[in-house]
Amino acid sequence: MLQTVQPVRREIVVGVSAQRAFEVFTADMTAWWPARHHIGSAPIEEIVIEPRVGGRWYTRHQDGSQTSTGVVTAWEPPARFEVTWQIGADWQYHDDLVTTVEVRFVAEAERRTRVRLEHRGLEAYGADAAAMRATFEQPGAWAGTLEAYAARLGAVA
Repeated sequence: MLQTVQPVRREIVVGVSAQRAFEVFTADMTAWWPARHHIGSAPIEEIVIEPRVGGRWYTRHQDGSQTSTGVVTAWEPPARFEVTWQIGADWQYHDDLVTTVEVRFVAEAERRTRVRLEHRGLEAYGADAAAMRATFEQPGAWAGTLEAYAARLGAVA
């Protein structure tokens, strides 16, 4: 029997419109994604989320190599997008491992947006599920990533 693992949920409020929040999150990820958070052998050159369902989420590295993270499974600007996270407990990409990261942008005012991130499907890690959930719960993981994103916007509400 497959045991359900609770999703990791994080949120942050930023002082920009939902449209701007969505754009910076998806089209300017290179500028804010923590540089140490990658699986390549060389530093990050560019992080790309192709803006369509079926688009790739990948990193191009300074040595010309590329590493995959997942694919876009929902694209609904400026409200939400969803991507697969196919990085295993060994911090390598796996075609056969699929967890989901959904990010929602909830406009609370003209220049105030609540950004909600949920990483679910962690039971796909099998025996490593609890350890991976604990990793994603650490302050430097999704919470730290959202803080870096908000800092890029320069507008934490």
